[in-house]
Amino acid sequence: MAMKILILMMVLSINLSFASESAEIWKKFQGINYCEPGYCAEKIPARPLELALDFFQENREKFENQHHLGIIDFSQNSNQKRFYMLNLKNGSVKMMLVTHGKKSETEKAVAGQFSNIEGSEMSSLGFYKTGSDTYVGKHGKSLKLYGLSETNSKAFERGIVIHSADYATEWFSKEKGRLGLSQGCPAVSPSDLEYVINRLVGEGLLFIYAPAFEKNTDLE
Repeated sequence: MAMKILILMMVLSINLSFASESAEIWKKFQGINYCEPGYCAEKIPARPLELALDFFQENREKFENQHHLGIIDFSQNSNQKRFYMLNLKNGSVKMMLVTHGKKSETEKAVAGQFSNIEGSEMSSLGFYKTGSDTYVGKHGKSLKLYGLSETNSKAFERGIVIHSADYATEWFSKEKGRLGLSQGCPAVSPSDLEYVINRLVGEGLLFIYAPAFEKNTDLE
């Protein structure tokens, strides 16, 4: 029992630490000294938040959509709500489940390898600009993604889009011990699709992160 309490305290301490760091990153981005708890982007892990906000700040003119940005953190497993929707006006965050590509999975529920090659069936890391409008394709209502990084430059040619899938639901996660696998697209639950699309459509920013994005590894 004592060991369980110690582990719980350590996890809580780590979570509070990254929440505090994320809040500082948000305040710096907004140029403010204080933000209300729950409105400081503190649910988002600090490193991907920092990279996304820095990129947005440096490339604002590229994005017509200035009210939300999305961050996907593939350092977390697929049973975790690792898709973060950040309100750029007030710092609030919604967390959701999201899939990774089937060939990216190196162990159950874990994305450990990535590719920009057509037919690889892997996820691609990097910064994306969303389409100006939605369309209806083989997966139903979808949102196109255009890669802005060397590691995802072929996203459009590969047909990488945001779409919904029944294998991206909490029920599937609980039944199978992980989400299902896409062909490289970040698929979300049908119940989350409208929320995600409505906030990212119109040339918005999506950042798909994993530590490999910052390493000198071959992601091509």
